[in-house]
Amino acid sequence: MALRSLSKPLKLASTHSRIYTAPSLFQLKKPYSAASSIQKPTTTTTTTTTETTTEATIKATPPEAENNQDKTIKEKKKEKKEEKEIGYAYGAHHWNMERGAAVALIPLISTQLVYGAHPVVDGLFGVVLPYHVYLGFESCIIDYIPKREYPRLHKAAKWSLGTATGLVMWGCYEFNTNDIGITEFMQRLFAA
Repeated sequence: MALRSLSKPLKLASTHSRIYTAPSLFQLKKPYSAASSIQKPTTTTTTTTTETTTEATIKATPPEAENNQDKTIKEKKKEKKEEKEIGYAYGAHHWNMERGAAVALIPLISTQLVYGAHPVVDGLFGVVLPYHVYLGFESCIIDYIPKREYPRLHKAAKWSLGTATGLVMWGCYEFNTNDIGITEFMQRLFAA
């Protein structure tokens, strides 16, 4: 990695690098402004000879050029509507949910240690703990199976993670209602 970063300025690095680099603004294939694609009107100059020579500039735009300009403007508007830009705060809600789930586990664990087994704490553990694990694995899937490179595998991984999380939540519910419960199980596990 360090060798690649040192050899890149010398153009010795491989062009088929495994690391994805985002395209630069200077390598755009399409013009980035509407003004650059609009045809500029042609100008003609005429001179009249009277006592003094004057030069008048007349802008001439044929009706076909106006129609072309209208078409290009409409096409640009359509392109802007189709391209959905993602802002810098796109993933902020995901980060907040991860932190919220992690912070919610703190009072649940301390309540279980202080007061012992309780059905409300068992029920909350059965939801918050699998959700916290789900968010952690989801961030791994987003990082290591990117949607733009592996769209089918990404979708399959997300669906399998959601299915597994649902089954774990159902298993926690069954364990809490038909057996001793999560908090009692943890107390017995550490007491043994």
